[in-house]
Amino acid sequence: MLSAMPPPGEVLLVVGVAWAAGTAVFAAFTRVGGQVDPGHFKVCWLVVAGLAAAFSFAGDRAWPAWVLAGAALLAYLAIYRRLDHLVGVAAALAGVGSLVATVPSADPRAWAVAGGTAWLLGAVTNAMLLGHWHLNQPRLGTGPLRRLVWLLWAGLVVFVAAAAAMVVSSWGDGSTAGFAGVTGIAFAVFTAVLTAMVHHLVKTRSIMSATGILYLAVLLCFVSAFTGVLGALSLGRLA
Repeated sequence: MLSAMPPPGEVLLVVGVAWAAGTAVFAAFTRVGGQVDPGHFKVCWLVVAGLAAAFSFAGDRAWPAWVLAGAALLAYLAIYRRLDHLVGVAAALAGVGSLVATVPSADPRAWAVAGGTAWLLGAVTNAMLLGHWHLNQPRLGTGPLRRLVWLLWAGLVVFVAAAAAMVVSSWGDGSTAGFAGVTGIAFAVFTAVLTAMVHHLVKTRSIMSATGILYLAVLLCFVSAFTGVLGALSLGRLA
């Protein structure tokens, strides 16, 4: 008997909140580093709020997304009081709590995939945004961006490990989780190829070229995350 497909809106809501939460966590991480001008984080927090608000309409359990959107807007306003390094950490914690409240499954495999999704999408989005910011802060060193690229590598490892564990453990339960997990892993592998290119370009200070490749990486990460979460939320469902 095959596992049933979860509603698309439910999948999009989890992916969207994970995306916003991961972006919030890595924005707060970069802000604490202190090398990037505060103006960059105005964009970051507006992106977090926009992602959370946009995806809140995808599913029925929308209140965690709105909580995260509100926390991101508070972090944005805190920039003008030079308190965003503190409020941003609180917003990142709100993002983690929002993701916990959004994932409808109690299956630890679903939690692992959702966490890997947040890490993967958060790291690639922050790297892409920071690549753009180098135009506004030309004397900014490559250190913050290199750290985000390394975090993207780590996010790929975490996501692939979670998806692989889901595939192996659900192989006899039905085809939905297994096929979706394999698809997610395939797109993560494509992303790894692009990440290797980005890693080299950042090392040689070809920041704008790296940023252009990160646009495509964001798209691949989204497809990978969507298929992975689709499989994770199908666990325990029988048609």
